[in-house]
Amino acid sequence: RAARTMLRHAPLEVREIRLTLYERAEPAVSYDFIDLRRLERFLRGEIEAKELQDTVAVEWHKPALREADPIARLRDLQTVDATPKVADLLPDTRPAKRVAEDVAGAGRVASGADWLRAGAIGAGAVLASALLDKRAERFARDHAGSRWLKAGVKAGDALPWIGMGAAALAALDGSDPRRSRVGYAAAEAGAVAFLAATGLKYAVGRARPDAGLGRGSFETFSTDQRHQAFPSRHASVAWAVATPFAREYGANWLYGAAAITTLARIGSREHWVSDAVAGSLLGYAVGHLFHEASRAHGKGAPRVLLEPNGVKLGWVLE
Repeated sequence: RAARTMLRHAPLEVREIRLTLYERAEPAVSYDFIDLRRLERFLRGEIEAKELQDTVAVEWHKPALREADPIARLRDLQTVDATPKVADLLPDTRPAKRVAEDVAGAGRVASGADWLRAGAIGAGAVLASALLDKRAERFARDHAGSRWLKAGVKAGDALPWIGMGAAALAALDGSDPRRSRVGYAAAEAGAVAFLAATGLKYAVGRARPDAGLGRGSFETFSTDQRHQAFPSRHASVAWAVATPFAREYGANWLYGAAAITTLARIGSREHWVSDAVAGSLLGYAVGHLFHEASRAHGKGAPRVLLEPNGVKLGWVLE
């Protein structure tokens, strides 16, 4: 599809076409067509692949994907109309079905993740942050009456729920399909992070700093609020909501906003540093999964990229 489109819409003076296929965000293979007249004849079925091969240079950026015959599937003569419809670009009018599909999509993304590596990095970060547990708790206790600390705690506690509301509004606003898609991802990620953090709280049963029982006190599956420190639910939701928007738009400052919640939960003495860090990592991971899954929506619609050396059309084919 991309080769046909490039051939038909290229300026008359074009003598060569370069087509690059991507797997996720990285180039997988590039095709250089140096005889466009012969390419056109091949796409019309007038000549066979062996007559085109000498005019095509194939560069494999990922050798593991190498195929014995790299142009075998170039002449796709399928007649099914795959042209994107306007309705395909609008947000789903059946939110329940949309959410179920997104959760399933996040599950598929999760199944392909390197959880051993991610778990090792996460566990290392949480254990390292535990070295600051006592020092941070003592600082928060000594400054509990400070006006700036109270204001920071209040703002940080409110941010996750403000973010959830903003994400829901973006999801339901059909004026910008891209923003709606990311809004769905952020709201869904926030909800899943909330449930995951809640389950871990009961399973771990770690005592909160203000309970006065020490950071090593655990009472698994306790319903006592004093034993629901790990991980921070507020931090999980904040990072889960912020991550899809930050990744989609390159708005890294949103991570800073989520970090305010992380610090606020420590300053309120509701959580140890390691609790807040664990919640932040959990939220980031969930937000990342849902953002990746959300990119499956609207596939088939071309993206137009304007660059100094020309115009590019890009499709997501899988």
